[in-house]
Amino acid sequence: MANDSLSILTDKSSHQVRFVAGSDGQPLACRVWLGREELPVAVYLHGIEGHSQWFQNTANVLSQRGIAVYAPDRRGAGLNQGERGHLQKCQELLADIEIILRLVAAENVGRPIVLVGNCWGGKLASVLARVDYRCTDAKFLPPLAGLILICPAIHTKVDFDWRIKLDIGLSVLKGDVPSRAQLEIPIEPTMFTQDPMYLDFIKNDPLRLISASKKFFFEQFFLTVRAKRSAGKLTLPTLLIESGRDEIVDVSLLDRWFANVPAPDKTKKLFAEAAHSIEFDPLWFEQYCQLLVEWIIARAPGAVA
Repeated sequence: MANDSLSILTDKSSHQVRFVAGSDGQPLACRVWLGREELPVAVYLHGIEGHSQWFQNTANVLSQRGIAVYAPDRRGAGLNQGERGHLQKCQELLADIEIILRLVAAENVGRPIVLVGNCWGGKLASVLARVDYRCTDAKFLPPLAGLILICPAIHTKVDFDWRIKLDIGLSVLKGDVPSRAQLEIPIEPTMFTQDPMYLDFIKNDPLRLISASKKFFFEQFFLTVRAKRSAGKLTLPTLLIESGRDEIVDVSLLDRWFANVPAPDKTKKLFAEAAHSIEFDPLWFEQYCQLLVEWIIARAPGAVA
């Protein structure tokens, strides 16, 4: 599967790249894979260093099974123009995804929408999926049929020490210019996967985000707090996927968080021998995709996977 997987990952013919006006009018890139009209649509939110292309192998499988996928690049990341790695307010990100969800609902009338949050994107997804979520612009949010959290970075092993955190806070207090200074993201490529082919892809990916502004990390703190507090407000059908060899996510703390999710339909799947990015793990990729396909299609009663 290895060489074929990498060629699929870099193939641009399997999907469309569209640009959608974000909450401030800034164009945001969104990769779109088509599906069948009677099946659900997945909206995928990527991690801190990655972008929507990292989900391409998985999205291809979902699309082939009839599930459409919309995967926006987070502002400041991926194909998006503008200041790399900078975030003025976490509300901007939530507002961006609200716009994407409304677009998906308008283009796929009547089809169930499943929100998928991977790693850092899991913070956003868990906040947006709260039963009491209020839109940033007081408009409506299309109903969600389910929530999938893939190794969500709600509780993590990687973090800055207190000195850097203090510097981040002081820089934000000093004003706009100091708060835009960049810090290296404390993640190594080997934390994502041990597969040599995918490691090479990650290390040489020109779109990979390796640093972010101090203001980004400042806003991340508040988003993380909101994500941690979201557990008790998640009533949607929820699937949590974990990796047993995850060097980024604290799985034990995440388990405690998930225990507080009141959703009557909730499932946890641990890939005990997998690293953080199951998309980049040839040993578990097929089983992982099958799990996603079956769970998403089950959101459409009467459909057959």
